[in-house]
Amino acid sequence: MPKLPKFDIPGQAHFATTKTNRFLPLFLTHDMCKILLNNIAFYRSKHNFRLLGYVIMPDHIHLLIYPQEEVPIQKILQDIKRYSAKQILERLLENPTSWDELGGLVIPPERLKLDNRAEIRSCFQNVHVTTLKDFQVVKPRTKGQEHQIWQESFYDFNIYSDAKLHEKLNYMHKNPLAWNLVEDPGDYFYSSYRNYYDDGGGNLPIQLDHL
Repeated sequence: MPKLPKFDIPGQAHFATTKTNRFLPLFLTHDMCKILLNNIAFYRSKHNFRLLGYVIMPDHIHLLIYPQEEVPIQKILQDIKRYSAKQILERLLENPTSWDELGGLVIPPERLKLDNRAEIRSCFQNVHVTTLKDFQVVKPRTKGQEHQIWQESFYDFNIYSDAKLHEKLNYMHKNPLAWNLVEDPGDYFYSSYRNYYDDGGGNLPIQLDHL
């Protein structure tokens, strides 16, 4: 996979997307989603960035991040991915064998059906409780590496206007509908939709007054 360019432009937010290794649907359970949310919250505090929106999908996450200090978007995503991966691997070391052992499914099991679109089909064609074996590395990048949770790079798009911000937020919040995971965006638990449209509700507080 080619290295994607990153643009750290002061005063602009970032629409960042990163995917799981092999597009595996890791984030189908509450425990895995909570690990990711906790890491986002921790590094938001540490690196002092504003979180404007997010959605955790089965095999990827979209984040709208507005850096406040001289911490580049690469560093922010690197830390979130590195330490969430560490905690996910620790959880998988417990050898869970059922969805319930991982906090239960985020969506009803009947929603886990194949879709004609290639992206969704590749994600759900072999749905099962994820294991350490799923993330084994064939060609380690570093000495001693045995598993890889995330793909190496991430997609980064600079938000240069309110119109573009609203466009990306709308895209994120409709993503669960596009994947046929829910029928209403407010029914998807791991999204910032409710922060905007449900009296500030949601799992993770976000900062709306960025521009």
